[in-house]
Amino acid sequence: MNSALERIATQRPAFLAFVKRRVRSGADADDLLQQALAKASEKIATLREGERAEAWFYRVLRNTIADHHVAWARRNSKIEAFAKEASEAPHEEAAVCACSLGILAALRPEYEAIIRRVDIEEEPLAEVAASLGVTANNAKVRLHRARTALREGLLAHCGTCSRHACADCRCD
Repeated sequence: MNSALERIATQRPAFLAFVKRRVRSGADADDLLQQALAKASEKIATLREGERAEAWFYRVLRNTIADHHVAWARRNSKIEAFAKEASEAPHEEAAVCACSLGILAALRPEYEAIIRRVDIEEEPLAEVAASLGVTANNAKVRLHRARTALREGLLAHCGTCSRHACADCRCD
């Protein structure tokens, strides 16, 4: 292992505390630190002669945190736009949106998570697969099964009207 990378690894608690002060949750902090460590291991060769490894890694951390905040803001704006669109929809469409969100929440947690991340938050399937620690093919199969479960749940709850068009749904 590179000596600069070893110095960085020994200071993990300090780096984690740095990240925790700048993000919403401890789980996010752990994930971001791991992402930054992965980036650092790939780019350690770019460390300039005489540059302190710790200062360089703090720069990597700040960039990773900034990217996280941008992605968070983008996701929140999409969710807000979705909520606004649902609230402005005609009554029938709004009812179906409520049905689908309720059914989505009742799915298996891994199915709900992959539908939310891929279909609602529009994360690329490859990124979702990587964060879940599964292959892209496994994630694709999981997404297909989740969509099938959601479709079956809508059919069971709303009846055949949900198969043709959301605006035709007459469920309560």
